[in-house]
Amino acid sequence: MIHSRRAAMLGLASLLPAGLAGAARADTRTVEVSKVFPYLDMYLELPPAQRSHFALTYTLRRDGKPATGVSITLLGPGGGRTPLTIGADGRVLRLPTLADYKAKTQVELVKPDGVKVSINLDMVARVAPAATLAAADLTRAINQCDAAIKAKAGLLGFAAPKIRRVMLVGAGSGAAVTAQGVATPLPMMDGSPAFDPGQMASAVTVRLARAPSALLLAGRPK
Repeated sequence: MIHSRRAAMLGLASLLPAGLAGAARADTRTVEVSKVFPYLDMYLELPPAQRSHFALTYTLRRDGKPATGVSITLLGPGGGRTPLTIGADGRVLRLPTLADYKAKTQVELVKPDGVKVSINLDMVARVAPAATLAAADLTRAINQCDAAIKAKAGLLGFAAPKIRRVMLVGAGSGAAVTAQGVATPLPMMDGSPAFDPGQMASAVTVRLARAPSALLLAGRPK
């Protein structure tokens, strides 16, 4: 099921593909790069100016928490091996390149036996987390991501999600503030405050209880 917060580019499910998720019970699995990092190639094919305000992140999860004891390695020609660094939060910090996609590079996954691991794909605003954020920066990220999805959606032949909000995960609460100092509480979305410029067009800043841990791009709840 597609969740607005976990929507991948083009509105596809963000969990590791079902075939791989099931097979991930083995200690070691080798698959093509596109199976582990779906749709990253579509993002990388965009001109840099069209993806400067948003990015894709891939996070390894186990039972809803960051997965530990997992390694991901790119297997290059001639036996070359390039480990992909994984942060403490489960996020893959170094991603494959477009050249890796075109070469159909293989990826080696290693994890503890009997453990099922998924990889969540998120679209995030490229804005430095802070307790006070410029509404214009968040709006640019939303608009650019939405335009990029529309540009690529036709390749798959179905309706693309409409990106309208930034979910400020971990911020606790917040308000959109106008130039005149009028503050409007941000709506909550999956337990996080969310800024929606279409509904708060006069906002100049977004003030939060604390800096967010992630700025996830999402659609409006139905």
